[in-house]
Amino acid sequence: MPVEELVHTADGLVVRCLRNIGPYENNIFVVSDAGSGEAYVLDGGFEPEQVAKAASGLHVRAILVTHGHRDHHENVGTLKALLKAPVAIGIDDTAMLSVEADSLIVDQQSLTFGRHTLQAIHTPGHTPGSTCFLIGQHLFTGDTLFPGGPGNTNHDPVRFERIIASIRERLFTLPDETNVYPGHGRDTTIGAERPHLEEWISRGW
Repeated sequence: MPVEELVHTADGLVVRCLRNIGPYENNIFVVSDAGSGEAYVLDGGFEPEQVAKAASGLHVRAILVTHGHRDHHENVGTLKALLKAPVAIGIDDTAMLSVEADSLIVDQQSLTFGRHTLQAIHTPGHTPGSTCFLIGQHLFTGDTLFPGGPGNTNHDPVRFERIIASIRERLFTLPDETNVYPGHGRDTTIGAERPHLEEWISRGW
């Protein structure tokens, strides 16, 4: 069953998580600035009416799609119409999107909302254009990093090498206390996952 969780931070950042959305039990996030009401939606695969309800009263600057697999954007066209917000995706996943992208996200791009800034981090491997988003100590990883390992690379050694490099070089350089919000399943932290990197490499995918 869908579950909604809400996190308020001391600096006015609000993270609303809609869990277990759709047949693949996706996590969809609405991040907003308490002062201005400006926000971003991260992914929008299913149940667009429920996502729009969670964003009610906010000025959604864009719907950001973490990567091109359809469960993360299946109904993003409907959500776009409900929120009257543009859709953006990593530049290397453009062809996978179910609607035409309004803008393309590149590595290190800054996306502001109120007093806060999302930083885009390109993390190829799960897909070529997979993108994580960092706000302070909050990291939204899509399907790049989960509790217990990287996202699926379908036993492709090149993709596996890329996702491991993305995690090692782009994500595991962040502080231990960084909260990790994945595209499916429960949250974790960088500190909880970093010690297991060599295990994942030995295990492979």
